[in-house]
Amino acid sequence: MGAFKLWLLIAAALAFGQATDWPVADRLAIVLLAVLAAAWIWSRLSLRGLSLVRETASDRAQVGQPLREAVEVRNSGRLGKLWLEVIDQSTMPHHGVGRVLHVGGRRAVRWETETRCVRRGRFRLGPVTLRAGDPLGVFPSRLHLPETREVIVYPAMLDLRDVPIPAGSLAGGTAVERRNPFVTSSVAGVRDYNPGDAFNRISWAATARTGRLMVKEFDLDPTADIWLVLDLEGAVQTPASRPLAIAPDDRGEWPVEAWLDATEEYAVTIVASLAHRFLEQGRSVGLIATGAHLEIVPADCSGRQEVRLLEALAVVRADGHVSLAEILVAEGRRFTRQSSVIVVTSSTEEGWVTALAEIAGRHVRASAILVEPETFGPAPSSLLTVSGLLAAGIPAHLVKYGDDVAAALAASAGGGAVGAAPRAGSGHGRGAAGGPARG
Repeated sequence: MGAFKLWLLIAAALAFGQATDWPVADRLAIVLLAVLAAAWIWSRLSLRGLSLVRETASDRAQVGQPLREAVEVRNSGRLGKLWLEVIDQSTMPHHGVGRVLHVGGRRAVRWETETRCVRRGRFRLGPVTLRAGDPLGVFPSRLHLPETREVIVYPAMLDLRDVPIPAGSLAGGTAVERRNPFVTSSVAGVRDYNPGDAFNRISWAATARTGRLMVKEFDLDPTADIWLVLDLEGAVQTPASRPLAIAPDDRGEWPVEAWLDATEEYAVTIVASLAHRFLEQGRSVGLIATGAHLEIVPADCSGRQEVRLLEALAVVRADGHVSLAEILVAEGRRFTRQSSVIVVTSSTEEGWVTALAEIAGRHVRASAILVEPETFGPAPSSLLTVSGLLAAGIPAHLVKYGDDVAAALAASAGGGAVGAAPRAGSGHGRGAAGGPARG
């Protein structure tokens, strides 16, 4: 019952009592006034002394992994809080901690929630609104708690251990003659141990021979930078038109492909997985993502590079308006003979094939991973695009909707590495794209 209706009822009782001189009507009006006052006082006290604490195990998660959060509502007052509703306004998909509960006087209620991350991106946990009131619902009250916390969900990660990596070779020798603070396979020589040198640099053979501690000096490995070019032009993306018939394994774990429902998500996941694979091997990896705002992460092999790449890939969206061909032409100056370029796209336009062929013509290692849009839904065929790549001698790797992506990349490489240089006279028809085997 609303307060307005209750006031009308009180007014009607008073008017009837005055008109008929019936004392029961007057007493009814007094009782209703007492109920109204009690409801107002109850409502004012229903949220007093309440606070809420949210705890998450980490502010970083990954698609397919669970996000666990603990929530505690504390009541510092003596009176218990009945019918307290917790309304969560988080932006994380399918994540909600809202419920209706009772909190006793000077007590706390704690519960945990687990949400499977199904979308990459930057999300907000909170704010929270506590809603209560009197038992009659005459005076509802709300308490807004504005505290929020940010959570970043990284793209899903594929196990690409069976996918070969590009071979690197820099012109002018087998190693770069520059001292390197990192441990590599290129040993330049030995020197006396200095305080602060890492123990894993000690050469025990030289130490035994000279009778004093000797440490190794390393040169930079003769490996090339790897550039991952992610095509995020909105016009070439295709959402999945049907769900996949995928079931969890014996341990209840879902395959990565269960969370991918568009060419955009396949491409982002492939790029993230390739970056992880190459960085594990100590390679220097850079990223060019062609969204509405061009995202460029310079090539690097430091420990922080994977975090930089994943944070960039977590928030990029397929909202670009510039074609992949234009990006390759504009950014082609970044690629040298010491570079490997891997393009990940779902575009069936032939312009980018020509631009990539021009880059490969400068002796840059180039390859393409084509997420075939026609396997997701109504979209142009990628047959002519694949034919153009093969005619240009550029290895092409095909990924269809529902594929085991790791197996598809390993199989379609035909024994060669993703980003490997074309072999003269090989024709590239069966080995690069896996032609007849993949249809």
